[in-house]
Amino acid sequence: MKGTRPEVERVHERPLSRMGRRRFVKTLVAAGFSVASASQLSASHFEAVGEDEVPIVYAYARDDPDDPASVAPRIRTVAAEWYNDLQAALSSYETLDLTGIEGVLTAAVVPGDGDDRTAVSVDVTREEVVSRVSDLLEGTPVEGSVVETTAEGEHEDVEPARQFDLDGGFEVPGGVACGDAEGLATLAPAVYDPETATRYFATADHLYAGSESTELALVSDGQRVPIGEVARHYRREDLALIEPTDEYTPAHALDGADPERVAGQFTRMGLADLKARGAEIHKISAMTGHTTGEIQAIDGITCVYGDPCKRGQLKWGAQSDFTDGDSGSVSFAPDPENPDEQVLVCGLNNARTWWPGESYIWGTGAYVFEEEYGYTF
Repeated sequence: MKGTRPEVERVHERPLSRMGRRRFVKTLVAAGFSVASASQLSASHFEAVGEDEVPIVYAYARDDPDDPASVAPRIRTVAAEWYNDLQAALSSYETLDLTGIEGVLTAAVVPGDGDDRTAVSVDVTREEVVSRVSDLLEGTPVEGSVVETTAEGEHEDVEPARQFDLDGGFEVPGGVACGDAEGLATLAPAVYDPETATRYFATADHLYAGSESTELALVSDGQRVPIGEVARHYRREDLALIEPTDEYTPAHALDGADPERVAGQFTRMGLADLKARGAEIHKISAMTGHTTGEIQAIDGITCVYGDPCKRGQLKWGAQSDFTDGDSGSVSFAPDPENPDEQVLVCGLNNARTWWPGESYIWGTGAYVFEEEYGYTF
């Protein structure tokens, strides 16, 4: 890292304020910024920081809590050296198709904290696979674990710990028990589609795997109360969007959170920044309730459940804090600008490790839904 002059540092040397908008965005993309981030930044963001700092879009959040369409980028500065190191690792990581390397079960990026460099973490079936990945990712540190994914154990059927109060109104927050005709999952906070101006209920798509049911119901006091019909399946991201069909409506909120209001979500760079700072993130789910933990890695790929391999995965927390029925819950952290009033989503939780030597929860990063489909929590 030291002794080099990464391209992103040269952005400060260019007369950005005199560039046309299209050339400005192209300059930032060439310097390592994502297209999404570059399109939200302006010359003033660079003019306001020092030469050893870089602005990043760390989240997308609503300016008006009552207007789901009022989503705007959140920008903060980070150390340029940290950003350059992270970007270099991401670039190397993205050029390789790790799913095409026999013996790789999972892979993810572990952002550095300023002292330690950003690394790529891989779970493999054989030790020699780690060396092969390291050779391919020349210049990027690689951390490897040899794991044996034994069969998952059986789970007892127990009553959900968090259930929606059917006498509490018709706006339904995330974090409560839901299901189809027989299965059990956790309801996510409302997902907003700006293209149709629609708010959907959401949960883990694997709730419907092998089922002919298209119904979503609240699970409360031994009852299953229908609230919607599945409108869209996203198998790769393990997300199901459910259109409300009755008087119940989805809320941008989490039951039992303090604060409860959900205002948006962190970007990939925002998650990397949370990891670098060792920030604590949270989960509220139907079975295990409110738990906390730290981010272990971002932008992961997992092929543990076979085809399709899941990308954009967030690894965090501990396996003991997740069980059957928790899928569909979200991880979240306080909004840095309004920590006492609202939270931002980190990712949609779908699974946890069950094999020896590893302990984390994983699921699709919330930024994937925004980047791929424009959806926001």
